[in-house]
Amino acid sequence: MVAVIAGGVGARHGVVFKSAETIEIARKVSHVVFDKTGTLSRGELSVSAEEYLSESSPSAASLALGLTINSKHPVSAAVAAHLQAQGTQPAPVEDVKSVTGSGMEGAWNGASVRGGNSRWLAVQTVPQVALLLSQGCTVFCVTLGEELLAVYGLDDSLRPDAKSVVSELQKREIAVSLVSGDDDGAVQKVGCELGIPSSRVRSRCSPGDKQKYIKAIMDHKSKIVLFCGDGTNDAVALAQASIGLHMNSGTDVAQSAADAVLVRPALTGILVLVDLSRAAFRRIVFNFSWSFIYNTFAILLAAGAFVNARIPPQYAGLGELVSVLPVILIGLQLRWFKRR
Repeated sequence: MVAVIAGGVGARHGVVFKSAETIEIARKVSHVVFDKTGTLSRGELSVSAEEYLSESSPSAASLALGLTINSKHPVSAAVAAHLQAQGTQPAPVEDVKSVTGSGMEGAWNGASVRGGNSRWLAVQTVPQVALLLSQGCTVFCVTLGEELLAVYGLDDSLRPDAKSVVSELQKREIAVSLVSGDDDGAVQKVGCELGIPSSRVRSRCSPGDKQKYIKAIMDHKSKIVLFCGDGTNDAVALAQASIGLHMNSGTDVAQSAADAVLVRPALTGILVLVDLSRAAFRRIVFNFSWSFIYNTFAILLAAGAFVNARIPPQYAGLGELVSVLPVILIGLQLRWFKRR
C-alpha cells in the first residue's frame, strides 16, 4: 500500500516511477551522474557564431539545412532553426541517417555530406574550429566529401535549479559526476559553474563510454548510481544505472530505458525521488514492525500464554481493526509528504 501511495505522491511532485523497486533503492543513492545537454542545461541551444569556409556560403548553408532540417537532436535542430530564420532553402540531401554519438550523414549529388562534432569529422585542428572550442562553445561542423564547408558555434544555458540541486546533493555526501558527448571546453565550463570536481567530469563520451563509466562506479557493491539523461545517446547509460531517470523532454528511446521519468522540466525531482524513498521506507519498516509485534502478542494470547487475560467474544473482532488501522493511517500519512 505504501508503494502505491508513494507512486501517486511522486506523480504529484513531477516524478513517475515504473516499479516499486525504484522507490525502494532510491534512498540509498550514493552517486548521481548527469548528462549535459538537455539535462543540466535547457537544451535550447542558439547559434552564436558561424563560419563558412567554402567559396559559396549560401550553398554551404543550404546543404547544412538539408542535412539537419528533420533532426530532433538539440544541436542539429538549433542549427536548422537558425538557418531557417535566415530564409535559407534546404538542399535536397538524400538518405539522411543519424550516427549515434557523432552526428548525421547523407548524400547530395553522389557526394557524402556529414554534420556533427569536430572529432568525428577530424577537423578539430582547423583554426576556425579550434577558436570556437577554446571559447567553450558546442561546435557543429558540416563537410562535403573531405572538404569542410561550415562551422557553427552554439551556446546553451543551465537550468535555473541545476546549481542548487547539485549543491544539495553534495551536501548530502552524494557524489556528482558529469558525462557528456560534447566538446571538452563546453563540458568543463558547465562542470566549473556547478562546482563539480574536474576528476568527475568526462567529455567526448560515446554512449558506450557513459555505460562503462557508470559500470566502473557500480563495481563497488555498495554504490547505487542514479543516471539522469534525456537523449537517445543516453539510453544505454539509463539502462545500466541502478536507477535511470529520464527528462520528459527527451526521446522515446531514452524514456523506455529509464526506471523513472521527470514529467516536469525541473531537476528538483531527483531530490523528491530520494526523500520520498526514505519516507516510504520508514513507513514500511513501521508497518512490518507493528505487524510483527501485534501478531506475536495475538498468537500468545490465543495460545493461553496470558492466563489472566481474556477478551470478551463481542470485542474480539476489534483485534483485526487494531491490527490494520495503524498500517492504513501511517500509509495515508505519506500523502502529505513534503521534500525536506
